[in-house]
Amino acid sequence: MPILLFLVMLESWLTYIKQKYLLSIKWVLLEVKPPPDVEKSPKIAENIFSGLHGVYSKPVKWRKKFFEGKVQDWFSFEIVGNGGEINFYIRTPEDLRNLVEAQVFAQYPSAEIKIADDYVDSLPRYLPTEEYDLFGAELIFTKEDAYPIKTYPFFEEESGKGEFKRTDPLAPLAETMSAIEPGEHLWLQLLIRPTGDAWAKEAQPVLDKLVGKEPKKERDALGAVVDFIDELLPGGAAAGEKKEEKEFSQMRLTPGQKFVLEQVENKIAKLAFKAGYRFLYIARKELFRRPRVSAVIGMFKQLYSNNLNTFKPNGDTDTSPSGWFPWLFPSHRGFFADQQEFKRKWHIYQAYKKRAFVRKVVILNTEELATLFHLPGIGVKAPAFPRVEAKKGQPPVGLPTK
Repeated sequence: MPILLFLVMLESWLTYIKQKYLLSIKWVLLEVKPPPDVEKSPKIAENIFSGLHGVYSKPVKWRKKFFEGKVQDWFSFEIVGNGGEINFYIRTPEDLRNLVEAQVFAQYPSAEIKIADDYVDSLPRYLPTEEYDLFGAELIFTKEDAYPIKTYPFFEEESGKGEFKRTDPLAPLAETMSAIEPGEHLWLQLLIRPTGDAWAKEAQPVLDKLVGKEPKKERDALGAVVDFIDELLPGGAAAGEKKEEKEFSQMRLTPGQKFVLEQVENKIAKLAFKAGYRFLYIARKELFRRPRVSAVIGMFKQLYSNNLNTFKPNGDTDTSPSGWFPWLFPSHRGFFADQQEFKRKWHIYQAYKKRAFVRKVVILNTEELATLFHLPGIGVKAPAFPRVEAKKGQPPVGLPTK
């Protein structure tokens, strides 16, 4: 009983001190208005995320976690469609605001950044209600984190003389958001916090699998002693296994295997973030159109390439649960399906408003993040797409202010 009470007390303390720290963070929501002449590739957005990775130096120490409740800083990159109007937002801790603005202006000098009121406050405090309904989900990978998604270089092709034809990955989303009507809201939220290279070590089994190596098995002390003695004996099994493994690792890979191996190695080589993707479709009940959700899922499907990764809704957060024992019913909605649906909708709406980190994180590198969030180029012609209408110049140095 004392051990059980101690564990309960410890968990309660960690929850309390963490919530206290989170409530102490001062947040600011920045609206980013794209410039009218973005001609460059989404690659420039990759530099933004590389710069933001600078807030990470090393993992948060256990002392700070236990006594201060500290967690690694994170950012929220949001693409928002409200009644046909499209906006880009970045939510950041206030003390990191200058860093965020500097990184954005360095890559998009003609962009416009301003502090904005939180758009979520335009809707009821709690959803769903008798007036509004919603669909929401958090997205996860279909494969291990080591496999990348299809990124912006796949949407570019050389047209000669060093010029490239580009298809913007966000173009379908912009068209979908431009088509929604007043009373409909489509919100996408990309949450990221920088991480170290420990995840790359965890991805090593994937690389071993791709080159045909057997995954390394951890041996206990007794097993290590047996292996050591076996190696000393002439013709021991361990020596034979090593030789066989060496010969097996030199097998020739097919072009498809080489392609996947290159993509995995490219992902591991770049700076990485722990990330989560959450999206909501909210509308008045008389305007609610489920095909809007399919259009968003379709945008993520274009990021799929054979043998690589892609996104899918996390079944634990999907707001269309089947309830208990759905196979007993022709409608495939089992016991307590309505109660589960209401609870999930309530939770995901509150999580979105708080920008709470997702339950199951994925690993995205800077190239993948630049594909998912960047200021679209001039090729995106969505009707309601806002852009800066005039360029702003800097005042001369030494200009009198009085």
